[in-house]
Amino acid sequence: MSETPLIFNHTLQGLFARTFPQGVPAELKAKLRTVGVELDKPLLPAYPVQTWARCVEFSAPVAFPRDRREVAWRKLGERMIDGYQDSMIGGAMFSMLRLLGPRRMLLRAQKNFRTGNNYTEVRTADVSPTAMDLWFNETEDALRHFTAGLVLAGMRVGGAEEPQVDILQVDPKGVTLRATWKQKA
Repeated sequence: MSETPLIFNHTLQGLFARTFPQGVPAELKAKLRTVGVELDKPLLPAYPVQTWARCVEFSAPVAFPRDRREVAWRKLGERMIDGYQDSMIGGAMFSMLRLLGPRRMLLRAQKNFRTGNNYTEVRTADVSPTAMDLWFNETEDALRHFTAGLVLAGMRVGGAEEPQVDILQVDPKGVTLRATWKQKA
């Protein structure tokens, strides 16, 4: 990949709007300024993936102060999707994804993630009729757990029965998630 991995500003905006609907706390805003994210000014068009990782790392303990960091990162991903489904665009998208079913929805993961960034690569492998492995090119620990939360919540709002997402393997270039669900009766 030759281009700089970037997260688009609407992704950052969505994270903060859905995680902190009453407004981002002042102490978190101050911490975000240290990595170049000024929430009291118009956001830049895009931010480096490392800045995005710091946003997730800094926001999770504020949103979920009682949880271990890995759990908080994952919950942050879930909250972002849960909030997105409440928007007009998100509601329409998840209505369409429910029609596809879990497998076809997961096969679209790269396309869906690429609406928020320019770098996500996803490789999928069928494990069984109700399980799939997904490899993401996420190398930041916080983003690996955050992505697991995004996938889990996406499956849930996309209509999967009893979805589960676990980190199966980590390698220097990414993370493999195992997504499972129950077959609809």
